[in-house]
Amino acid sequence: MLKNKFNKLTIIGILCIIILSLALPIVRADDGTDTANNNDIMPINNDAETAIQEKIEKKDVYLIEDNVTIDYVIDGNLYVLANNVTINSQIGGDAFICTKKLTVGTQGQIYSNLFAFAESIDIKGVIYDLYAASKDVSITGYVYRDIHVGSDTVEILGSIGRNVFINCTKFKIEEDTSNGNPEAAANNPHGIINGNLNYTASEEVKLPENSVVGDTNFKKAENVKTNTTQNYIISLGTLVATVAIIWLLCLWLAPKFLQNSTSLLASKKIFRVIGLGILTPIVTIIASIVLFALGITYTLGIILSVTLFILLAISTSIFIITIANIICNKLKIEKTLGKLGMLIITSAILWGIGFIPYIGSIISILAVILGLGIITSNLLPQKRKKNN
Repeated sequence: MLKNKFNKLTIIGILCIIILSLALPIVRADDGTDTANNNDIMPINNDAETAIQEKIEKKDVYLIEDNVTIDYVIDGNLYVLANNVTINSQIGGDAFICTKKLTVGTQGQIYSNLFAFAESIDIKGVIYDLYAASKDVSITGYVYRDIHVGSDTVEILGSIGRNVFINCTKFKIEEDTSNGNPEAAANNPHGIINGNLNYTASEEVKLPENSVVGDTNFKKAENVKTNTTQNYIISLGTLVATVAIIWLLCLWLAPKFLQNSTSLLASKKIFRVIGLGILTPIVTIIASIVLFALGITYTLGIILSVTLFILLAISTSIFIITIANIICNKLKIEKTLGKLGMLIITSAILWGIGFIPYIGSIISILAVILGLGIITSNLLPQKRKKNN
């Protein structure tokens, strides 16, 4: 149970990203001037828009389908839950994608971050930053800045503008055999990392000469185990079921709690929520220790400790529910079935983001803080009224 709880906690980081994407204007990526010395990085083609449909979505796009093909410009963020996803156009903001197979075509351009969880990821176009968890990752296109990848196998046949952070079982960079011939280079793509390479793998890889411009740091992985698709499905299903059950209980027993929670994160009260989220476990732990020390209040100490554990267990689900409600309010989704669908896609996206290396732990802590803060903020006013 603790393991499942930790996996759910690591998901929540993307929720914070969703909050920012809903509350703040889209921040455009730079024009690539930081990679002026990276000769292998191709600039984004300003004429690429003529090769795709004239349709332009000047807003965030949310899609839940079997097969999704993005062949129109999106001037906003993209959120997708699907079986197969293909991007053949420009995405003006971030892309959050949970799918079985993800392909960024040669005309695909993501001007900001790509957050992806998939069984296989194939990058043929241009993106700025990549955060991914997958079984197989292949990059034949261009990543302007950094990549953070956790995968079974990683193959780099294209160009990375800055640094690479990889945790994998097998890692490969294709050697340049063109001997300076442009036609040969086009027919036989090769990998180049213009920054530092930091990777953890089952064994050290013999890298082609001049494939890494910066420093290479290798760490041998111990007891590397690859999760099966079945394990992924069970993990995701557990999270979605838990969140859905808590949501239904809230609708039945405390509908006002859901309304109040949404307003807390959509206003300046969020700072109060963060403060309460930090203080709640500290105060509870200190109080429990005091009650244990007194002896005669030992039972109360146990009750207080169990209460804190329960709050920790449900805090992440409460946070997911709150974010899903904020999105529904933004999109004016009022039907219960529509809200349930948004709850599922939000849970799935956050679950996928939880597999991203390096940032999962930090985001987990932030998720617990916000979740506890939401619960405590809703409880305190009731206690104050009783005291009056």
